[in-house]
Amino acid sequence: MPKQVIIVGAGPAGLFAADKLAGTPGLEVILIEQGKRVEERRREIDFDRACGVAGIGAYSDGKHIFDTVFGSRQIGTNLTELGVDDKEYLIKSKQRFAFFYVPIFGKMPEITPERESRAREIATIAGKNDMDYILAHDYHIGTDRLPELMKSIQDSLEKRGVQIRTNEKVTSFRHGTVYTQDTRTRVEGSYLADVILIAPGRDGSIWLEKLLKAKNIEHASRPIDVGFRIETDAAVLRHLTDIERDVKLEFRHPNGDMIRTFCVCPYGQVSKEGKNRKPELGGLDFCLVNGASSSVHLSNNTNFALLVRMPLRNEANNANWGLKIAEAYREAGVDKIILQRMGDLIQERSSKPGKVHEWRIKPTLPESDYMVGDVRIGMPARIMDSIRYGLRKLSVPGLMEGLNQDSTLIYGPEIKMHGIKIATDSYLQSTSMPGLYFAGDGTGFSRGIGGAMASGIRAAEGILKQLGYDSK
Repeated sequence: MPKQVIIVGAGPAGLFAADKLAGTPGLEVILIEQGKRVEERRREIDFDRACGVAGIGAYSDGKHIFDTVFGSRQIGTNLTELGVDDKEYLIKSKQRFAFFYVPIFGKMPEITPERESRAREIATIAGKNDMDYILAHDYHIGTDRLPELMKSIQDSLEKRGVQIRTNEKVTSFRHGTVYTQDTRTRVEGSYLADVILIAPGRDGSIWLEKLLKAKNIEHASRPIDVGFRIETDAAVLRHLTDIERDVKLEFRHPNGDMIRTFCVCPYGQVSKEGKNRKPELGGLDFCLVNGASSSVHLSNNTNFALLVRMPLRNEANNANWGLKIAEAYREAGVDKIILQRMGDLIQERSSKPGKVHEWRIKPTLPESDYMVGDVRIGMPARIMDSIRYGLRKLSVPGLMEGLNQDSTLIYGPEIKMHGIKIATDSYLQSTSMPGLYFAGDGTGFSRGIGGAMASGIRAAEGILKQLGYDSK
């Protein structure tokens, strides 16, 4: 009788874990996803944007960041906490990613010696200004073409025997059993499993944390990143984005807070994450900002997130605290993303709606999605201090000179969760419940598509090893 592996969540972590397990003789792999298949998802429907095969990243900018060339750390992974060589697994995920990438987009571009030389010049400038600059292998797909790539992965898995069960939400699990509910009919069901892999995205971290508490599975809270989306002339960052699209600069405020750039979108568009009422987000009616770049439709602007890392005390719940910030914006009467001009923020006054047509830099976010006002309305003072400090520091000559001009636009809030910190062995198997594995952003082992893929591969190797197969 075949061994059965149940994978919960069909985002990058779940897909690449299934890819590693697919085709193993005597092994049945079932991938359960609460959303729809890639080709059935609709961008204009909030639930479809957040849930479905390929995860929330299906409608993201499509940045796949893998191993770091130089800099202080590997991007998007926490595997090193387990004594695992995170670079090794980012390279593994990149090599497998190439299998799907090349037939659609052609040869994967490499970092040329000239590009690396220019990047090291930027790193020197950053270092002289007490900042760290990170260069990594980064492949941009574009919001418009990413679903095509993810569908090819979905279809490949099915051809190799993986069963993908969509429209089924996992409600609970215990040793050897996964419980589900059909999202359309509300009919409940269950699956028996020799091994269970839980691989939710970031939005699933609260859902998972509730289950971990209920089952006394050892875990802790991770920090979250809180800040704003910044939009400026593409020319301000062009010398940086020509080297590396997703410019990674990290530094600290004198008070110790880590500040970083994230999700840089050259010639891109600011976007709305959506107004959702999802159980895993506590039913919160929220509206957060994000950004994306198309491979074809280019703007004159570049946008990026400027985020402040907020690690609270060990006994605190960082994710709930972040959601309270989003809720504060809602309680202030804000049902749209707040947009403010930098000049008005510097003068500590609210921007005026009637003045937008006079602004030199035009917002790329549709007017229906933003409300002109004051981004400070729901943001703690400590984070605002760090954001102001960050804008000034990034504006030094050679980096983002001109960023702190009056015309720069600020959208908020932007909140990125890092999931939870679960006690596991080096193969991501729970130390509290043997046979239960974890992977992906929602579990805290990754922070991005490439890192999620890497964690999925590592967990799959552990599963194969546990079941007596060669994991290599």
